[in-house]
Amino acid sequence: MRANELNAYLTKFKIIKYAESTYDMLIEFRNSYEFDHITYHLSRNISKQMDSPYVKTTYPDAWVTRYLMKNYVELDPIIFEGFTRRLPFHWHEIEIKADAKIQAFLCDAQSYGIPTKGYSIPLVDKFNRRALISICSSKPDDDWRQMVREHCSEWQELAYIIHQRAIKEVYGKDDLSPSLSQREVECLYWTALGKDYLDIALLLNISGHTARSYLKSARFKLESATLSSAVSKAIQLDIINPKFH
Repeated sequence: MRANELNAYLTKFKIIKYAESTYDMLIEFRNSYEFDHITYHLSRNISKQMDSPYVKTTYPDAWVTRYLMKNYVELDPIIFEGFTRRLPFHWHEIEIKADAKIQAFLCDAQSYGIPTKGYSIPLVDKFNRRALISICSSKPDDDWRQMVREHCSEWQELAYIIHQRAIKEVYGKDDLSPSLSQREVECLYWTALGKDYLDIALLLNISGHTARSYLKSARFKLESATLSSAVSKAIQLDIINPKFH
């Protein structure tokens, strides 16, 4: 990166980083790079399900309302791919299922002027929380591809800065959530639904001994004397949410 490019990026970085809120950061991000829209989606991911999402977006209010009313999150292929992948991807890389409902969703999005060209950046932090930043544009194909090539590394760095701000807004100034592994979270989740360690072993295709070990380590990390208190604390901290089953 040449000196003038580096200085331009640092200027954008400071403007975005020190914006007042996650939403304001997205606005500054969009304005700095001159694409159409950007969305940040934090999912408190339990057993590969998305629940209690925290979403900030620059999409028009009319489309956001439509999206929520139609529960399009269940059909959105970008959301599905974003929460199963770990590397950034272009939207055109996704193989869209020949499903009538998904096709209707895509047509509806276009009718609201939502661009079909996009680039998404999956995020997984040290607490195994998953988030997704999606950028879309109506620029001509060649211009859009060139923009992504030039700025994708910058966007990934900025995505993590936005994620850190969002975590503060969701969990408070000091994020003290314990670092549980995905397996520990899954074992607690199924415990909250009334399963014992043998049931959990069958559900997760692991041994009973391994299931008990995950539950024990989760209990220690949550500083809980009993498994039931560990489950209760995990629910309070939004680590698991057994309502979404």
